[in-house]
Amino acid sequence: MNSLVSFINKNDLLKIELMNYVLETDQKFYETKTLEQEFAVSNYMLREILDSLNIDLHNILDSDWLLLQKGLVYPRYRVTRYHLYKMSQYYFNLSALKPLLETRVLTGSLPTYTTIQYDYGWSPSYFFSQKKILNGLVNDNDSYEFIQAGYVIYNYFDEKPIFSDRIKVIGQEMLKFLLENHFINDLNQRQKMLLINFCVSEMLYNNQALFENREVAIHTVVSLPIIITSFIGNDSDKILSVLLEMLDIFDFLLENKNYKYSQYVSDKIVLLQNDIMPVLENFFSQSTKNEIAQLSYKISVYSLRFGFKNQWFVTNEGEVNLNYFRDIYPSIFKLITYHIDIINIQETIVNNYQRELFCFNLIGIMFRNITNTSIDRVNISVNFSATPITNDMMITMLKNHINHASVDFTCTDKIADIYLSDMIDDDVLGEQVIWKKPPTLSDWTALGELIVKIKKMKSVK
Repeated sequence: MNSLVSFINKNDLLKIELMNYVLETDQKFYETKTLEQEFAVSNYMLREILDSLNIDLHNILDSDWLLLQKGLVYPRYRVTRYHLYKMSQYYFNLSALKPLLETRVLTGSLPTYTTIQYDYGWSPSYFFSQKKILNGLVNDNDSYEFIQAGYVIYNYFDEKPIFSDRIKVIGQEMLKFLLENHFINDLNQRQKMLLINFCVSEMLYNNQALFENREVAIHTVVSLPIIITSFIGNDSDKILSVLLEMLDIFDFLLENKNYKYSQYVSDKIVLLQNDIMPVLENFFSQSTKNEIAQLSYKISVYSLRFGFKNQWFVTNEGEVNLNYFRDIYPSIFKLITYHIDIINIQETIVNNYQRELFCFNLIGIMFRNITNTSIDRVNISVNFSATPITNDMMITMLKNHINHASVDFTCTDKIADIYLSDMIDDDVLGEQVIWKKPPTLSDWTALGELIVKIKKMKSVK
């Protein structure tokens, strides 16, 4: 599976991994022997990495980060995700693959050896080895896939190609048209502008590869203004259809009466909607039929769209940690597993290595329905011996700390799942938690683990 970190050379990638390791472990100091074993490097190589990383960070942050002294490495200050991403961006801009990719973006074709040799002084062997690596990562012969890959790469590193003024002008006109016709909203305009400019660049330089031999997936009832089509010189409907399809793939396209899916796509949406609607009705029994119909439609559209996402969507960088959702909504993952089985009956849309990303987005689509129901709900009864004021304060504190977790709080209810108090009560039927003083971090941790335990027990029944 291709990875975006391929755009960072081996030594720079090792620096990123070291930064991430220190960020995740957050220790006051590290033994060099431990770091050598963790990253499988020699003592000499580790010292080289540390020195080089300090120089790079000094260039960006104007201060050294790591101090090496008597076999120990001391972080001078706490690094954050911001520092980590800034370094990734820095190394991406130093990558040998970037000038090859950017030339392909801005001119429609990869650079020749003569051009690269003149600009960078590369040897023939180095040029062709880098070109081979890029060809293995990005299919530049397929304009449709290249737009997706290029957008994901630059968006991931928070960079953008130096598009020509012509591309920027056309892109701005397209953005204005899309906003005025409510195809998109005004959120995340930077990302949308980047995607639009990628589309414009391909339309200008590789329009035949982009438009020919492609079935239109989205039809529109509006047309692009002549100020746009006169620049690109292609069929207005095809231009807009490709643009909307790209926006749809990246979840930017809004539901709108100004477009509709092709008959083939619409039929597949209806079939999938009919299959999953009964499951959703049973699971979200408190929702109305209209709410279930809308939800099943959104899930069906997203599921089919997911099948058109190329390999760049499922790299390691796109993985998400779902442990939080697995803990507080264990039953949801049973529903999602069943849903994946349904949509994969006709053809495989979600592979095993795509499941985490698909599950995360599916939870996002269903989240309002999830939080409006009693799925995996846990009841906590709060009864402290001081005064009712204490109970009110503790419930307010709990609600502020435990939100979106399907947890209800009551006072003095002895049949709740959890009885939280400062004294033992033998008449209580559920689990008891005793807090004698203002809760410590370990008290909160123990309560959270108990809530997860009860949720998992309920989901098994």
